[in-house]
Amino acid sequence: MTVAERTLRRGSLLIVLLAASVAWTSCDLASASNTAILNANSPIAPTVQHRFEYKGEDVVDGEVAVESKIQSDDLDAILSRNGFSRSDVVDARIDSVKIINPESAPSLRDADVFLGTDAEGPRVAQVTSFPDGASFVVDTSTPVLEAVRNDEARTLYGRFGLESAGDGAVKAEVYYRLEVEGV
Repeated sequence: MTVAERTLRRGSLLIVLLAASVAWTSCDLASASNTAILNANSPIAPTVQHRFEYKGEDVVDGEVAVESKIQSDDLDAILSRNGFSRSDVVDARIDSVKIINPESAPSLRDADVFLGTDAEGPRVAQVTSFPDGASFVVDTSTPVLEAVRNDEARTLYGRFGLESAGDGAVKAEVYYRLEVEGV
């Protein structure tokens, strides 16, 4: 076999491999364009604000456990405003949770926040001490796809350690990262 014949065969093989890789990449890119990511940087960000309100009589030995109530749009409203629904969600995570202790409430010592109505749900935030007493952001990457799809992401359950008893409230801002299909 001459040098020219070998070069021609190698060239043909390279062209076939190049064409196959372009075709494979095009298919991959086409499937990726069918999804979108909604996060804190989106025009209508999937951020849900919760409020944990409690009475002084609920505080036992400096601890209180309470379910939250949503104080903003819920995920259904946010998805709808973005043109999607829960059935379009293919991946869901909580990126971070900001826990806010209003100045009018007793100071927080610590906090555990769970997705759902009790401590059996996934823990989405844990703060062992509040350096400034007012707020703290917990970065997390908690997968919550099933909870989002099954409409179980409406409530948070919080256990809070307080510096003193008394009526109060704690706020939590939950930053979701949602991948949706159907774009």
